[in-house]
Amino acid sequence: MHSSRYKYVSIVSAVAVLLLLGLYMWMTYRSTTKDISERAEGQLSWAMFYESYSRAELVTEDDTLSLPQSRGNLSLASSVEGMNDALSQKYHSEISLDNVAMLVDSLLSVVHINRDVTLQMVDAGGKVLKQNNDRSTSWSIFTKPVSIRRDQSKAIRLALNNPYPELARRLSPLFLISAIILAFFAVIIIQLLRFITEQEQMAELRNDFSYAMVHDMKSPLSSIIMGAHFLHSGKVDDKPQIKEKYYTIIEDEAEHLLALVNKLLTISKLENKKLILNKNEIDLEPIINDLVEKAKTKANKPIEISTHLEVKNVLADEQYLTEAISNLIDNAIKYSKDEIQIDIKSFDTDKHVLLKVRDNGIGISKEEQQIIFDKFGRAAIHEKNRKGGVSGFGLGLNYVDQVMQAHGGKVTVSSEKDKFSEFTLYIPKSV
Repeated sequence: MHSSRYKYVSIVSAVAVLLLLGLYMWMTYRSTTKDISERAEGQLSWAMFYESYSRAELVTEDDTLSLPQSRGNLSLASSVEGMNDALSQKYHSEISLDNVAMLVDSLLSVVHINRDVTLQMVDAGGKVLKQNNDRSTSWSIFTKPVSIRRDQSKAIRLALNNPYPELARRLSPLFLISAIILAFFAVIIIQLLRFITEQEQMAELRNDFSYAMVHDMKSPLSSIIMGAHFLHSGKVDDKPQIKEKYYTIIEDEAEHLLALVNKLLTISKLENKKLILNKNEIDLEPIINDLVEKAKTKANKPIEISTHLEVKNVLADEQYLTEAISNLIDNAIKYSKDEIQIDIKSFDTDKHVLLKVRDNGIGISKEEQQIIFDKFGRAAIHEKNRKGGVSGFGLGLNYVDQVMQAHGGKVTVSSEKDKFSEFTLYIPKSV
């Protein structure tokens, strides 16, 4: 299915974005730590130069720095290396880690780098020969070693033991922006996957709805065709009672199909906000009395309908409100038990007139209550209901819901399985 492909592409895209974002953040972290390390290395080189220069003045009587092999036009690192090699070989004067540490401390404070550091003397293989303290850990950031021998046999490096305040200060804006982007992208992906899933479910419901509609329209159409066939054959021309029966069947089934088509058209207009209601002050009592009489006539079980109307006048479109109430009564009969008991009552609230239709039928489960007002809601449980002998494909309650929304009100349901169902129409008092 295309939806499965879209899901796959969405997930792969999300993983790719996460990997790219993670790689970018890692590279930025590495770049920042490298920058801090190089800055600290520069201060270490100057501290070693000052320390070496101070020793040279003491032991050589101002002569060492003029030696070609120790100075020349050399870089800072080469000068440090040359001076320390010469001082060690000729004067047996070795560099002092403690003195370098004091100079490093001062220089790091100038460039705003955390001064919790450890100086380590290492050999050519990186093995630590000695250090000025033992505060360094595997989490420390290490500078490149600065050599103090021309044969590269000894060098000094700096371990930054707590670089994280500096890292946090420099990386927190990036991480914050990345987190926002990531959260935003995650929301988009989740919403996209949810939308795709909903579209899949809606497609399945539409298919079920189409099947249910065709199945339930097939029966009245078959009755009409069969009745027309018998009437056209002339076999019942001399049997007026049977002939009248077939005419009645054709008319009833044709009216049923017409009502179904009109209901579909009305729902479509309501959904597209194209239906104009003609609201007037109407009397509920004659409307409900007429519906009750029709219900008793159509019922094929013992039926009792009681009415208690505290409020009889409402502001509504008579045609559509009558149809909505009729749908609720029809549902009460359709989902009834062996004996039908329906209670209809109305009463007043601050902003609405409430009209309740309650039955003693099979009830509605909590799960089904969430979807019964959807256009395709009954289609999702149609097969189960059809096997149980219930016809129809669920436009009635969606029609009621759409009509009440068009009136500015709503419809709610309260039900217990195998006990009762009660539908409440909220009819606004004003436009």
